Amino acid sequence: MFVKELFAQRFSLLRNVYKFTYKDLGNVLGLNANTLTEWAVSKRNFPNPEKLVLIANLYGVSLDWLLGRTDIIYNNEVLSAVEEKNTLSILKRLYPTLPHVYENTLLRNKSYTFGVRANIITIAYSSMYSAMSLTLGKDFYKQDDFEKQILVSHDTIVLTQARLLKDQDDIIYKMLYKEITKPVFDVVAAFQELRA
Repeated sequence: MFVKELFAQRFSLLRNVYKFTYKDLGNVLGLNANTLTEWAVSKRNFPNPEKLVLIANLYGVSLDWLLGRTDIIYNNEVLSAVEEKNTLSILKRLYPTLPHVYENTLLRNKSYTFGVRANIITIAYSSMYSAMSLTLGKDFYKQDDFEKQILVSHDTIVLTQARLLKDQDDIIYKMLYKEITKPVFDVVAAFQELRA
């Protein structure tokens, strides 16, 4: 199988496991649904390196897995980098007091499975973009001053994101506080089923 086909297969698997529509995923990635559909069926378009990294970060997966170089979906280095760069700051806006075991990198690595950590990353990112879209309009990222609008609307965005998460049974909170200890969106199981 070629890289384009492997990417298409794995990209589709991630989208399906997390139950994203092309439109919803397009909002998160700042792309139109047609482009994503073409990627998913390995047609002429293929994501540029920036979009590949964005997709990998959104799902907490390695680029090597996404492009078919390995069958190892998650690794600690990738998950930790995404958590430290963005996820922790997103979560701290929603939950001012995070569990110590999640805030501490070493304890987080020992206390949460890769799948749970990836779920937290993906749900945090996607709910944040959904909140921005609801607050600023569906194509907010196409506006020249969208970064300024995000800053001005910060509190409303955070409240909207918190409401969205509550409406989803507050899965992140339950994972952070170990009420849920297995991934709700199990990419590993879906990938094993695909390979069987």
